Amino acid sequence: MEPIDYTAALRRSWRLILVFALLGAIIAVVIPTSQAKKVKSAFPYQAIAVVGTPPNGGGSPLHAGVTSNQILFYATQSTTEAYTVADAGITVPASQAPSYVSASLVPAGGGKGAVSTKRNAPTSVGLTGYGRTPSEAITMANTYALFTGGAIELGIQSNAKTANANSGYTVIHAADAAAKISGGKTNLSSSRKVRGLAGLALGAVVAGAIVLLRELLDKRLRSAARTQANFGFPVVAEIPLVVPLGNDLDSAAMPAVDVRREPESPGAEAYRMLRMSVIFEALAPLTQPTDPFALGFESSTGDAHMSALPVATRADHTLNERKVILVASAGPEPTRPQVAANLAAVYAEAGQRVVVISTGDLGPLPGAVDGNFTGEVTPEEIQARLEPSRLEDVFRLDLGRFVATSGQLVNRAPAIFEALRGLCDLVIVEVPPLLAVHHAEALARSVDVVLVVAECKFTTFDDARQAGDQLRRMGAPVLGVVLTNIRIPHSDIRHLGLPRSTVIEPETDPEEEGRRQAIEVGVGSASATDSPSRS
Repeated sequence: MEPIDYTAALRRSWRLILVFALLGAIIAVVIPTSQAKKVKSAFPYQAIAVVGTPPNGGGSPLHAGVTSNQILFYATQSTTEAYTVADAGITVPASQAPSYVSASLVPAGGGKGAVSTKRNAPTSVGLTGYGRTPSEAITMANTYALFTGGAIELGIQSNAKTANANSGYTVIHAADAAAKISGGKTNLSSSRKVRGLAGLALGAVVAGAIVLLRELLDKRLRSAARTQANFGFPVVAEIPLVVPLGNDLDSAAMPAVDVRREPESPGAEAYRMLRMSVIFEALAPLTQPTDPFALGFESSTGDAHMSALPVATRADHTLNERKVILVASAGPEPTRPQVAANLAAVYAEAGQRVVVISTGDLGPLPGAVDGNFTGEVTPEEIQARLEPSRLEDVFRLDLGRFVATSGQLVNRAPAIFEALRGLCDLVIVEVPPLLAVHHAEALARSVDVVLVVAECKFTTFDDARQAGDQLRRMGAPVLGVVLTNIRIPHSDIRHLGLPRSTVIEPETDPEEEGRRQAIEVGVGSASATDSPSRS
């Protein structure tokens, strides 16, 4: 079987991908972000308090002093951050406290500029507090410095085992001014754009994965390439999707006749092209073409069950002798009767007389009380039992008048078809599923052409392969597969319709028009009668 066309699958499902992408973008933008991101966006002001130990942050816990790195360690403890935020009157979980304060190394002696890149340069620690206003940011930074010092004292006392330990920690520069965070107001908007784009991409990826997985797991025909690969027969017609109308034929259960309802539609033209294939196209070969995508397990001589039957064993009639057409399908495809009805309408449109037969009504009991099931079938008997339909030149024939049971099809059908050849131009026989009922097998050698109907998104791969193998074993005169219910884009050339011819009216001579009007009203009849003599 040919590889799956994933690109075509994505193209067919572009609406699903678009919906998922938009949904992902909306969710990414409106979903509540973490409290930390909200707080930083809601508190655009910051103030910095610089702390350290003299001289220049030297010392160690065992010698009544801490280093800048140790101060940074105590400042970033969760307890220190939580106590700072709580003392500022903000009630949030401890995990969100780092959004209100932060600590970093700064050059010793001040809080301006970046950290020095010189090796062994003295440094201090900058404690930053955030707030909605400058005063709130200053208060948060100084409170942060206070609780950091307390945390250091507790740590020194715990390590030195003495209550008199002094860390030497000092506030080098208390926060006395606040600055607005650069781009503080645009951060949230920028974040939303990034989240929206990320959600858009993620939604598209998820939808694409769903489409490709569905395409991989779906075992139904969706394209002409898959149809031909599984049946082993060419696709002779692709019928676009149509909406059936229940009142187009005698029975409401019959499908709509697209040729009659919309004679200039793409569907009607597809059936006309099917008629051309029936008339001019050669029958499909009885050997299935080698699968170029096989895994290499076939033998050099080919599969035994696909070996060719002699062409002479088939009813390989010449083009002018194709008068009996069998319309079959692998399973219960709903469009099989539609193909038979529209094909009959196309032949009738061309002025040909068509007889439609359906074997689906045949059962184990006789179909008629007065039927002669053993005598010779004569054209006169068939002519007397033809039933007209609403389509001009299309007639129906009930086989129950001539066949007692479906088991007699193989014996009685050839005589019936032979009698019909002299009464009409075409006979279309529609049969039940060939994988479930033997009607197609019984009639395959009595007809001139076999059309196999496959329905897009309905016929499965397994049914297609089994039906193709069965028809090849029977030596059936298969022309090809009619793939129905395909979706064609509106940009397809088939949607352009048939060109309408424009009749150009000749220009009228005013004098001639005046004489014509005079004749119509009975004035100037003398001149009118003189015209023939002058001519």
